[in-house]
Amino acid sequence: MLAVILANIAMLSLSSCSDENGDGGQPVIERVRTTDPELADSTFTEATVGQMILIEGRNLQGARHVYINDQDVYFNANYNTSTHLIVTIPAALVVVGVDDSLPLEIRVETPNGVARYDFHVIAGKPSLEMYKANLPLNPDGIPEMVPGQEVTLVGALLHEIEHIYVTDLDTVPLFEIRDFTVNADRTEIRLRMPSNEIPDYGIYMVECYAGKVYCGFSKSPMEPEIYDISTDMPIPGQRVVVYGKYLTNLTAINLGGEIDIDISGAETNEQMSEIAFVMPDMIPSEDSNGLISVSTLGGKATLPFYRYEWIYEDFDGHGTPMAYGWGTNHYCGFPDWGWTPVPETSPIVKSSGYFIYFDGFTSWWDHNLTINSKGQPEGLDPSTPLSAIELRYEVYMHEPFSAATSMTSTITVMGREKAGIPIVDRVTGTLMPAQWMSVAMPMTEIAPGVATYGELCASDPGGDNFKIFLGYDNTGDNVIIAYDNFRFYVRQQ
Repeated sequence: MLAVILANIAMLSLSSCSDENGDGGQPVIERVRTTDPELADSTFTEATVGQMILIEGRNLQGARHVYINDQDVYFNANYNTSTHLIVTIPAALVVVGVDDSLPLEIRVETPNGVARYDFHVIAGKPSLEMYKANLPLNPDGIPEMVPGQEVTLVGALLHEIEHIYVTDLDTVPLFEIRDFTVNADRTEIRLRMPSNEIPDYGIYMVECYAGKVYCGFSKSPMEPEIYDISTDMPIPGQRVVVYGKYLTNLTAINLGGEIDIDISGAETNEQMSEIAFVMPDMIPSEDSNGLISVSTLGGKATLPFYRYEWIYEDFDGHGTPMAYGWGTNHYCGFPDWGWTPVPETSPIVKSSGYFIYFDGFTSWWDHNLTINSKGQPEGLDPSTPLSAIELRYEVYMHEPFSAATSMTSTITVMGREKAGIPIVDRVTGTLMPAQWMSVAMPMTEIAPGVATYGELCASDPGGDNFKIFLGYDNTGDNVIIAYDNFRFYVRQQ
C-alpha cells in the first residue's frame, strides 16, 4: 500500500510540474497587453491594425496558428513560450465594419487544443472631411437643401457606424438619420435627410465604435476654403490648380483684383476639392492686391498670388538688388550686364517677361548662372518659421534628355545650396516637355537647422549667393531650359 501511495504522489507531482512548466494541456489566453515591459499591468481588449500585441496565458507553446478576426496571421515562433506569444496585427487585416460576419476574437491553436479570447480590432479613428450634395434651386434661384435630400459624407475609416445625427451648432441632436449606406472602402456615407425641417446651419455627427466624428453643414452652399495652389506665379498658358473644400457653384475667379477668369472653362472635380484653369495672357501688375479669390454661392476664399514683395528674382526688375553675375550660354533681361535678350529663335512662346535661358550641348561646364551679392526680399516677416516657407520657381525644358539618364537642378539661394532637385512639375510629378512647370521646395530642406526667415537672412554669407546649375550624369544632350519667378512663398498655417 505504501508503495502504491508513493507512486501516485509521484505521478501527481509530475503532472503538476508538467502543467506549471507549460509542457502540455489545454491552451488558455488570460489577457492581452502591450509589449512595453513598463506597461505590463495595462491590459486591453481592443487594438488598432498594425499594432504589436503580447498574448499571455497558459500552455501556449508550440502554437501552430494564430487567428485574429478569423484570419491567419503571422507570428515569430522564436518568441512563442508556454505563457507568451507576440503578434503584430496586420495592417491589411479585414475588420468588422468591412465584413460584419467576422468573429471579434483572437484564436490560438496548439497541438493540445484551441484558446479563444474576445478581442476587438479597429482600423483606426474615423474622420470626416466634407459633405457633398446636389442642392435644388429655391424660388429665389439659390441652391438650398430640402427634406429628403440625398447627401454624401466624405471621410475615412467610417466603420461600425452606430448612429448618425443632425445636431445644432452645440452638437445637441435634433433628429437621427436612419436611411444611409456606406461604400465598400468606408470612405463615404450616402444618407437621405428625413422629412424634418432642416436648420440653416448644423452638424452631422457620426457615432462609430471607434469614436464620434463631426462635419458642419449649411442649408445653402458652404463657404469655400482654399489651402494651396499649384503655382502662385504662373506663366501665361500654364495650367493652375487651386486646392480646397466646397469648390462648387462657382461665380467668379479673380487674380490680383485685376483679372477675371472665364469660369465657363474652369474645371472642378467631383470631390469639390479642386479648380483648374489656364493662366491668361495677362499677369497681375505690381499694384495688384497679391491675392487669388474664388467666389461661389457660399462665399469667397483667397490665397496669396503674385506677391511681388516675396520675389527673389524674376529677371524683370522685380527682384532684389545684386552686384554682378556671369554664366554660360544664357540670356536674360538685363542688357546692362552685357547679356542679350532671349533670341527670337527661342521655342518658348509663352512667358511673363524675361527669364534665364540656356541653350546648348551639355559638356560638364554649361547651363549655369552665378550672381554675386544678391539681396534679400524684405516683404517677409523675419519671425516667419522657415517651415512655413517654400522656394518656388517655374522651369521649362523643351524636350526630354537621352544621353543622360538623370538630369536635375542645383539651386543656391542666400548662399544655401540644394542639389538634385527634380525637373518635374510639382502637381504631376513628371517632366512636361515644352511646357512651363512649377517647382516647390521646402526651405527647411535647403537650410536645415534654421528656425526663422530672419535667421536665414542673418546667415546669408553674401558673395556668390544665388546660383543655378544643371546637373546630369552624362554629356551630349542639347538642352534648352529656362527658369523664372524665383520667390519665397509663405504657406498658410
